[in-house]
Amino acid sequence: MFIHLYPQTQCPWDPTTPSLRSDGNCSALVDDDTDESLAHRILANTPWTHAPYCLVPRSIGSEQKFCVYSSSAFNDGSGISIIATPETAATLAAAVQNPSPAWRARRHLAHQARAYSVIPMPGKGMGVIATRRIAQFEAFMTSFPAVIADNDFFPDDEDAGGPSEGKRLFQRALDQLSDKKRFLSLAKSKGEDVHVLEDVLRTNAFGITVNGRDAKGLYPEIARLNHACDPNAYGRFTKGDLAMSAVATRDIMPGEEITISYIPLGMPTPYRAKSLANWGFNCTCGLCSAPAEAREASDQRRERLVDIFYAMDKVPQSDYQELVDLTREFVDLLQIERLEAKVGEYFQAFMRIYYNIGDADSAMRYAKAALRYAETFGDPEGGFCEGLRRDMDVIRRVLDDQKEMQRQRQGEE
Repeated sequence: MFIHLYPQTQCPWDPTTPSLRSDGNCSALVDDDTDESLAHRILANTPWTHAPYCLVPRSIGSEQKFCVYSSSAFNDGSGISIIATPETAATLAAAVQNPSPAWRARRHLAHQARAYSVIPMPGKGMGVIATRRIAQFEAFMTSFPAVIADNDFFPDDEDAGGPSEGKRLFQRALDQLSDKKRFLSLAKSKGEDVHVLEDVLRTNAFGITVNGRDAKGLYPEIARLNHACDPNAYGRFTKGDLAMSAVATRDIMPGEEITISYIPLGMPTPYRAKSLANWGFNCTCGLCSAPAEAREASDQRRERLVDIFYAMDKVPQSDYQELVDLTREFVDLLQIERLEAKVGEYFQAFMRIYYNIGDADSAMRYAKAALRYAETFGDPEGGFCEGLRRDMDVIRRVLDDQKEMQRQRQGEE
């Protein structure tokens, strides 16, 4: 899974005269080269509870400095360690410093019946099952990161281990993590030659983007969810608090295993198998272990979805009914394949297509539906939802203009 997490603001630093107080949601830059007396004053206004520990991993050809930034107070004392550039750490400081999201998440869970339990699963290690009915669209689990690590600190070859200097940084990040058990209890798969922190990250982390840089985010509770190609839950990231929530894509019954997809949704069998090879296991989920006839039918529907999606863009304005027919077929196939988490993405495309052919009413209808799904399965404050709201403002003005023109024509008659 790969999700974009955008910083709340861009930080207007002056590296020669760093501010002693944060500007908006941004923290001042601080690393191991910062003057000691100045560093103490800067750190007093950041969430970091340890002085940054930094190095340059020249063994992998990098000249970029990476540091460990840790906060023992994050997530109600569970803590977080971040391996990142000083610039990235500064953009994350506000989210790390804010205690409210973790407090609200725990308070919410305390006032409702626990939805799940972590248990041993035959052939899968640990897994998660529902302990009560979970309604479709319910966000029933929220996790906060234990470790975030910049991908540029890792070599391309996943089996090569980290940079030779990396073990010092990995060990410091682990030593400064408040709740080590929450992190170390997760599965490992890379062998004894790889540092345990790197092993746990490579085995369990999700791909995220922070401050425009690719990174690995380790969310221990979400990491317990096993993979399925036809999952009943979806991981939702929110930029303001760096949290990941599990949202039910359909009703989940008590005793049913809760699963997410580790790969993009909607792929036919051969593409799924190739993508899952990177995770080191052969999928035996309900879809992959279904009879050959059922798998082939699903593959045909998923391939047809792709064909329709690209065909809709090419339908001329004169063939409006063909566009309507393709849209209905697409929605029917989408429901059969249970790809609800992708509805926002697809309906956003429908909005654009109908707007471009002059049907602003249909464009608005799909825009509203896209926003509902995007807010459910994505970040309501993220770029996708914000873009949809801006598009809806444009469509709304077009509809208002059309209504005004219609009133003027009626007045002339």
